[in-house]
Amino acid sequence: MGRKSRLALAIILLLSLSSPVYAAAPKAGSKCTKAGATATSAGKKYTCIKSGKNLVWDKGVAVKKPAPVPSANPSPSETPTPSPTQKEESFTPWATSFTQKQVSDEAQKKFREWALAQPDKSGLHKFISHPDTPGKRARNFKKVDELDVKLFGQFFTKQSTTVLGSNEKWVVDQLNANGGKYKQCDDNSGNQGLNYCLDQGASQGYVITSDQDYQATHPGGDGSALLSHEYFHIVQRALLGSNIGIPTRSDANGSKDSFPVWFVEGTANFVGFSVAALALDATYWEGRPTMFQYAPQTPDVNRNTLEDYEIRNGPGNNSPTYPYIAGQLASEYLVASVGFQKMLDIWLDFKNTKNFEKSFENVVGISKDAFYSKFEAARGNLGLPPVTWKLVCLTNTLISQLPKTTPPCNYNTNASNPGEPTSPIRVSTGDIVATGSLQARATWNVTGHESYRLYVTDVVDFQKVYFETGYVNDSSNPLVIDIKGLVCKKEFRTMTEFFTEKNGKGERLVMPSFELRDLPCP
Repeated sequence: MGRKSRLALAIILLLSLSSPVYAAAPKAGSKCTKAGATATSAGKKYTCIKSGKNLVWDKGVAVKKPAPVPSANPSPSETPTPSPTQKEESFTPWATSFTQKQVSDEAQKKFREWALAQPDKSGLHKFISHPDTPGKRARNFKKVDELDVKLFGQFFTKQSTTVLGSNEKWVVDQLNANGGKYKQCDDNSGNQGLNYCLDQGASQGYVITSDQDYQATHPGGDGSALLSHEYFHIVQRALLGSNIGIPTRSDANGSKDSFPVWFVEGTANFVGFSVAALALDATYWEGRPTMFQYAPQTPDVNRNTLEDYEIRNGPGNNSPTYPYIAGQLASEYLVASVGFQKMLDIWLDFKNTKNFEKSFENVVGISKDAFYSKFEAARGNLGLPPVTWKLVCLTNTLISQLPKTTPPCNYNTNASNPGEPTSPIRVSTGDIVATGSLQARATWNVTGHESYRLYVTDVVDFQKVYFETGYVNDSSNPLVIDIKGLVCKKEFRTMTEFFTEKNGKGERLVMPSFELRDLPCP
């Protein structure tokens, strides 16, 4: 064999050893000719193996398809365009069109940014809690109090004090031992097993006789937001540099330089719920729908212009209209638009101007009337119903029933202390407890009333009434009201209204938000 012939044969042998055999399509168990040879067919790779004395194809293994390599310039069909993601638009300052979540989230963003930047100035505060204070409330109140003082302690020049205990006398004694001048501690804002007191100085006390935990979706239930609300009233006085109270509007003209009650109570509501949510690892938004259900469910609630919530003098939580909800929403709108610090700066500037309207415009950059105009244009987006009521003197009247001429108003202002309630109705204590199967009893220590009405509703749907007394002429003190015919395993909300005249007439004082739960089943 010549040299060229031998070289050609060698090349053929090498190729036969290194290359897969491409004969007829292999089948598992059929004969093959070379051990170790491979062949691919129908998505499987077969290997020639020895079985006994024969060479056969094995069962084969699936061949994994390689991932496609994208080209340098892919066509639209190779890289489909992703659909755009939905993004919640941010709130624009002084906008009149937005969602409730946009304004709420923006206000909270600015509050929490402010809170994060504050120095800890808690050295001038004392927190006193008796060991027998019910545990959940004691723990939550302490967390809220600590955050309050961290944020606002910088504005105090003397000690502030918070006292918790289950015995009223002990709480009062502790408050007085720290500069207070208390005789009792028995105010109630509708929280079961919780009374409180607040003086014109820098202390507050809480008498806690039952336990309840904080719920993010029911942020007013346990009272920790109330503690922050009342503490902010102390802060307001510290910002003003005053220990004699907050000058609050009590008539249409004589106290016009003073603070509108919506601003006094609305900012305290906003701060109270905001601080409690932050201190207790919750969000303001998840509790927001329930916050606005704490108002008395009267036909006129939240249905006046913001201007009508300026005056504190008369019935209904010492105001002719209920200012807390509209004021809280106005505070949200204000903080979302200009920031939390500027809300505080209004109080600080008042020390120089002694005029709320001047300070408001100095700090915010628009007049109070311009703010009212923007607020009314935005009220529906904030969550308020349309305006259908108007305050005439101290009587809230349906706009459709307004008199053609307005009578002269006699506000009966207490000149020595603007903002001091003039209603003769006084409630010192109140409690509503279960007394048996589907029954309960309300006990009130109240004076200055001639009639009352109590009703029990669903905690969410206030139109669903389970019990109602109607208007009852009864001026007794204490006042005991038996409640019957309730439903098993359900939570209720109770409302009690007191009137200075018989048959539900005259001035009215509303005691809202008493909760009733854990009724024994038959």
